[in-house]
Amino acid sequence: MIWKFVRSVLSEKNDDYTFYPFKEDRLNLNQKEAGLYIHIPFCKSMCPYCPYYKISYDQELSHKFKSALILEIKRSGEEIGSNKFTSLYIGGGTPTLMINDLGTIIKEVKESFNFDGPVGIETTPGDLTEDKVKIMKDMGINYVSLGVQSFQQENLDSIGRKYTAQTAVETVSLLKHYHFDTLNIDLIFAFARQKLPQLLQDLQKAVELSPDQITCYPLFTFPYSTIARYNNVRNLKMPRHRVRRNMYYLIHDFLEKSGYIRSSVWSFGKAGTAPYSSVTRDYYLGFGPSAGTYTGEGFYFNVFSVPEYIKTAPQRKPVALEMKVGKRMEKIFWLYWRLYETFVPVSNYKKLYGNDIYADFGSLLKLIKALGFVGSEDEERFVLNKRGCHWIHLAQNYFALNYISKIWSIAQKNTWPGKITL
Repeated sequence: MIWKFVRSVLSEKNDDYTFYPFKEDRLNLNQKEAGLYIHIPFCKSMCPYCPYYKISYDQELSHKFKSALILEIKRSGEEIGSNKFTSLYIGGGTPTLMINDLGTIIKEVKESFNFDGPVGIETTPGDLTEDKVKIMKDMGINYVSLGVQSFQQENLDSIGRKYTAQTAVETVSLLKHYHFDTLNIDLIFAFARQKLPQLLQDLQKAVELSPDQITCYPLFTFPYSTIARYNNVRNLKMPRHRVRRNMYYLIHDFLEKSGYIRSSVWSFGKAGTAPYSSVTRDYYLGFGPSAGTYTGEGFYFNVFSVPEYIKTAPQRKPVALEMKVGKRMEKIFWLYWRLYETFVPVSNYKKLYGNDIYADFGSLLKLIKALGFVGSEDEERFVLNKRGCHWIHLAQNYFALNYISKIWSIAQKNTWPGKITL
């Protein structure tokens, strides 16, 4: 209710926050610089807290999926491959389950698109071996994000991770040995019954291992949503606001004191390190089942089914849903992601949209300042402080991720859904 009111204040009267069945033949980027994302939907074990579309790994099915994926990439490249594409992120699922196919997939991307930029990949300690790391290095992977989640066995067991805490430590060390441009590790906080000392132990171990970036997500990003009910996650209670705040403040203060610099609401990196971030590009094309695309004119989601994806890709775009985006909505999305990055480049906004950001969003920005969320400000940008970051991370969970939850819950139940109103 609150978010609908805020949205009505920020949006224009005719903005329609509804996804409809996809009807277009082409996607249009209008020569905008963009990023690329590939979703590999296979996992060996189904972690109950994970919301992303995934199915159990099957080698024969993965070969059919690879063929369909190549076709989707080729078709998209024929349409808009001349645009400049500056990054490729491969997520999942567990992409390294298809390690022997990734080189061919990346090669197809580089042949089909005007691509010049880093290649990043997500993986898990339960799937990496030194042979796989060597292959990743040889195929030109620049960034690696390792889903450690915790260095404490009790926490790993509670979320169904099938590796030991010692394996997590050893895998971080293995990746560091091969000197990727950026090594990020993901940690989860707010486990059931977790206290501040236990969280601090995870942070201390992470800093001791010295990855380039540390990203910390709350366990309750999704488990209390409709996706959680769909995935049969039960008996979880949302931590009280005070506990959540104290944990977030501990993460923020400890990592900054340890020499890491805040690069987003969730992430902290070493100085001079390129951030691993698959979500903060202004525009992007997504490939694979459930992958999202944002062109500035529309949001799109591919079908949430591997069999349907395999069947559809040879015939047409495997896109299931689209939402038209007006100019005002585009500006709102841009501002949302800048707040996520914890600073708003005021001058960039004027270059992009030809208008002063305070003319478009003056009331909202004045409110953010009045609430004490801004740490510093000049003519070029304003930067959120710790308090502001905390409240942005709350807003993301309570509002924006509820949207994602609704779309993904419906799309996983109904392969080709009708309209979804947010």
